[in-house]
Amino acid sequence: MTEVLIHALGDYYAPVEDIPPDLRALLTAETGKPVRRIGRFIQSALIGAARCVGAETPPAETAVYMASRRGDLEVTLEVMEPLFKHGEPPKPLSFINTVSNAACFYVARHFGLHGRSCFLSNTHFSFETALQLALLDIETGLVSSALVGSVDIATGPMEVHRRRLRLEDGTPVAEASHWLWLRADGQGPSALRSVDFFADRAALSDWLAKQTLDPARTVFNRGQYLPSDEVAGVMREAGLSRLTDAADGRACYDSQSVGALGDFIRDGDAEVLLQVNANDSGGYAAILLEVRRG
Repeated sequence: MTEVLIHALGDYYAPVEDIPPDLRALLTAETGKPVRRIGRFIQSALIGAARCVGAETPPAETAVYMASRRGDLEVTLEVMEPLFKHGEPPKPLSFINTVSNAACFYVARHFGLHGRSCFLSNTHFSFETALQLALLDIETGLVSSALVGSVDIATGPMEVHRRRLRLEDGTPVAEASHWLWLRADGQGPSALRSVDFFADRAALSDWLAKQTLDPARTVFNRGQYLPSDEVAGVMREAGLSRLTDAADGRACYDSQSVGALGDFIRDGDAEVLLQVNANDSGGYAAILLEVRRG
């Protein structure tokens, strides 16, 4: 089977206390040129992707897989509020950008990419779904290089944004853009082993029973939606004792778990990470990746 390497990764992460930050100067600094007439969602996508790619040039056939639970919320509100409150038609470009796949277009255009692109949204497993799709496309030979990202932005006023995220007043919130560059060839110390979904707890247990994880080399990361009272049971079935939590050190946003993957690859002291996430329908998702350190 084709080994899927994590060739590079990059992030943008910013806690938001009052007013979401203006990203135009940061975007110009990261991409080397200003991009006109785009909102903060697309700006954030470009910043994260640019930090992931760095000074390299992705192959033109590189595919783009992008995920977000809420999509471009800023431009959606910009279009919907005047429409429903005052019956005003949206501006043409704003209407076009309500299609969240517009962000994939700007990422592909910036890097000169001509591969497939898609945008995925799921309440709890947005990034896991995009990552599995990219993994399957690489393993089956449809693509050999893929940028996989997850983007969340905050929109003011913050008290409304917190209610939207079902958070208590005063809970720290953030916005972020996390990206991985996967490749089927080349050299790299990090590899994506598997991304799996399970319809229920029994299916997850069956899968865990088939794994042979070395507890000395493996850390368990609690995905942000996995209930805390299930952590001990999942770790016991996996035979693991080392625990990290996707929420540790982060303000709240939808794709905290993606940030935890990047932190493990960059700074972790274990070699294997198992991350388990959950949804509110009784389903689970597991990501397994390995980093050869030293």
